[in-house]
Amino acid sequence: MRRAAILWLSMLAGPVAAQDGSAQDGAAKDGAAVFHRAEGLTAHLARPDGPVLPQGTLTCAGCHGADGAGGTEGGAAAAPPIGWAALAVPTPDRPAYDSAALARLLRTGVTPSGRTISAGMPRFQGEDRSMAALVAHLQSLDRSEQQGLGPTHLAVTLPVDPDLRPAALAAIAAFNAEGGAFGRRITEGAPAFLDLGAALAQLLPRLAEAEDRRVTALLQADPGLQPARLVDAAAPDAPRRVVGTLDQIGPQLARLLDRPGTQAVVIGPPPEAMAWAVDHRRTGRAAHAYAATSAVLGLLRDHGRTPTRRRLAEDVERLDPSGLVEVYRK
Repeated sequence: MRRAAILWLSMLAGPVAAQDGSAQDGAAKDGAAVFHRAEGLTAHLARPDGPVLPQGTLTCAGCHGADGAGGTEGGAAAAPPIGWAALAVPTPDRPAYDSAALARLLRTGVTPSGRTISAGMPRFQGEDRSMAALVAHLQSLDRSEQQGLGPTHLAVTLPVDPDLRPAALAAIAAFNAEGGAFGRRITEGAPAFLDLGAALAQLLPRLAEAEDRRVTALLQADPGLQPARLVDAAAPDAPRRVVGTLDQIGPQLARLLDRPGTQAVVIGPPPEAMAWAVDHRRTGRAAHAYAATSAVLGLLRDHGRTPTRRRLAEDVERLDPSGLVEVYRK
């Protein structure tokens, strides 16, 4: 067990120089079977000489998630992330792991802070080949799921659209000024953890749909309102009470408000996005991009210290843009 653990630790601490790309790919493929089904490993409950668990009863993926980013142990206690990028970052509960500290954990179940981990975490025995294959798989997960993620930064690619790029940069600056995500600042760079341009391409149409739904709901609730998209503000008989999205009503807002007694109900992004767009003379589309960027970055704070690209992409896809819709009455 000790020899296997030392091999595992040495490989986690750095790249395996002796393997070429095809050998690494093969080892990672074998490691997937170890990771997902515990093939080649014998699990002992709580201690190396404890009761042997049936094959596959507890697996790495079953507790720590298919991406190694953490999950649940038997549907109960939270299991921590097990990628090296996560272990090498200190938390309020423990110092950063190094190879010696992780070796101690595998042998004894004791963390760098001196705490003994849950008895639900088995101690594993297995041949060197199985341990090496598992490490190769974990390293492949780390490379793909945490690329662009460093101890003090998280790299993104920005949209190239001249309307969206300044908005994204401004939202990032505001996010960083508030402390970023667990001490990490958002930076532009490659390889990127997040393609912000692709995220905005997903979110902006959904945000527009959410605003249209809010307009429809207001029209149904108040028959006295008229849709701004059908209004000519210059017409002498233009209605006095209109409602529309920022894109629909914005170009006519000044003329509408010049008419005594006119009320305009504007559906748009949150106040901080509106304020930035007004202060910098940006378009309504840019204001929406600011709001959407802020929402995506906010997800990073929900993901803790060890986010993964897959989970973030899933959360962006599930993000409800109705929370970014505000009603302004002028």
